[in-house]
Amino acid sequence: VKTLLRSPCRNSASWDGDQLAGLARVIDDGEMLAYMHWVLVNPKYQGMHVGSGLVERVKERYAGYMFLEVMPEESKNVPFYQRHGFTLMEDGRAMQIVTRS
Repeated sequence: VKTLLRSPCRNSASWDGDQLAGLARVIDDGEMLAYMHWVLVNPKYQGMHVGSGLVERVKERYAGYMFLEVMPEESKNVPFYQRHGFTLMEDGRAMQIVTRS
């Protein structure tokens, strides 16, 4: 966990005391495009809106970017991202939020 938190990517963590509840990792170009590489939630905290909180925090952080993208590993995760405003891209694999035109 310490290595992940020290990486050059931007990480957003959710803690419960000293217990890591969830972690989101974002790679960005510094100006226009941010890619949410993954959202991980400790099984102990699943169903407690930890993942939703992390996604919303990432959306706030990158609100000024033109694109915020994510590629769900499994199709069962698509509705989760749709609830947070992401839409499927034309090829049906990646999802994105376009914040400005």
